[in-house]
Amino acid sequence: MPNYQSTLSEITLQGSQYMLHGFPVLGMPDVKRAVKYFSLNPFLPDAQNRCPVECAYCVCHQDRDWHHHPENFEHSFTPADLLDSLLDRIFATPEGQKGFPISLCDYSDPFIGAHRERVLSILNALIDRQAANMVYITTKVHPGKAFLERLQATLAKPNSLRVTVFVSLPPLKPGYEQASIPGRVKLLQDLVDLGIPCCWYLRPLVEEWFDEALMWQLTRTLLPYVAHHVILSGIVMSEEIEESLLQKELIVPQWDRTQPGRKQLLSAKFESKLRSILSTVASEQNIALGPVMGHRLCGTNGNHAYGCLICAKQNRYCQLFQLHHYGETISAEDNQRLKILLRENLQNRTPSPEECL
Repeated sequence: MPNYQSTLSEITLQGSQYMLHGFPVLGMPDVKRAVKYFSLNPFLPDAQNRCPVECAYCVCHQDRDWHHHPENFEHSFTPADLLDSLLDRIFATPEGQKGFPISLCDYSDPFIGAHRERVLSILNALIDRQAANMVYITTKVHPGKAFLERLQATLAKPNSLRVTVFVSLPPLKPGYEQASIPGRVKLLQDLVDLGIPCCWYLRPLVEEWFDEALMWQLTRTLLPYVAHHVILSGIVMSEEIEESLLQKELIVPQWDRTQPGRKQLLSAKFESKLRSILSTVASEQNIALGPVMGHRLCGTNGNHAYGCLICAKQNRYCQLFQLHHYGETISAEDNQRLKILLRENLQNRTPSPEECL
């Protein structure tokens, strides 16, 4: 089959996603899907670009038309101006102009070899546009110290972005994911040493898969680095993900079948156990444990000092931050004061009735 150069005219809007050959190159914020960020994937999922980590619970299992068939994209090339076109679409929206988060290479891993240059190109393009958005980089792969130093240099340029690297490292029993645990531990340590904003992203947390001994081990190792940047988060489930787990003879967790594709909230008992481990280790190591957060938006706020005074739900920063509610952020010089107020007033505040997802 001859190679085929795609064109921008082939991009179609399906629901809240812009598709190229059936692949979602751009997901838009969508209230119905409970998505409050842009998912930017300026590539096609051929054998090189698709995620090689192969987690049993990956949300990509919901999209069998492309995730399980990289051969369908073997001879297709993305338009040279795809990234610019997708960024144009983002910044043509009120959400893009207000700084809503942009998540990079969601349908793969942004730190695999195929995407590293792409990540830097995206960041440089956003800096050139003088964008002020939050940027999510969620990964399970250590890209090497040399690349992290290049990322550090990129973020050192004058810019208004709020970039956070989320290292996904949940304490799971064997069989659910293949990514190196020591590699991810080292990645968090290296990110902190280089001053790159990051979070320990404990997702997915599933009670039936939970390895308590590993949780204690990871907490004792990582808390000295990320005591103010810990996120507890549940799993996204669907019938396709359930089928993937069954095929691998893994445990299928209880989930709300009326909410496929939506994150399952942690039970109060399980979350309390996790918080107890974190608090115990913090006390053992004489470390001040910051508010334990519930999602990436909280993590970005925590890294960049945008503490939210609206919602005190479960003692964590909340996604209902100033930008969404007021259309603007509080001036930078007041951010630290707000974080202090949040911690001081936490016990007296009434949680928001809205869900933290």
